Amino acid sequence: MDEIRILSPTAILWYGFPEASFEEGLRRDPHVIAVDAGSSDPGPYYLGARVPFNDRSAVKRDLQIILGPGIARGILVIIGTAGGAGATLI
Repeated sequence: MDEIRILSPTAILWYGFPEASFEEGLRRDPHVIAVDAGSSDPGPYYLGARVPFNDRSAVKRDLQIILGPGIARGILVIIGTAGGAGATLI
C-alpha cells in the first residue's frame, strides 16, 4: 500500500460537521475514519462531578453519520478517548 487515506470529519465527536463535507471525504475512498471523542481541556470538574461535558444527542448524531457509511463500506472507524471526562455518556 503506497498510501493510507484517513478521513477525520471533526476535531472532537459532538462538535458536529457538515454532512456534505463528510460525503465529499467518503468520495476519496478512505481506509479509515478517525475522530477523537474527548478532551481534558475542560479540567477536572466533569470527572469529579461524574457528568459528561459532551452533549449526548450531538454525540449520537455524529456517530450515526459516521458509523453508517463506515459499516456499509467496510471502513475501519476509530474513536479515541471516548467519553470526554470519564463519565458515562451513552
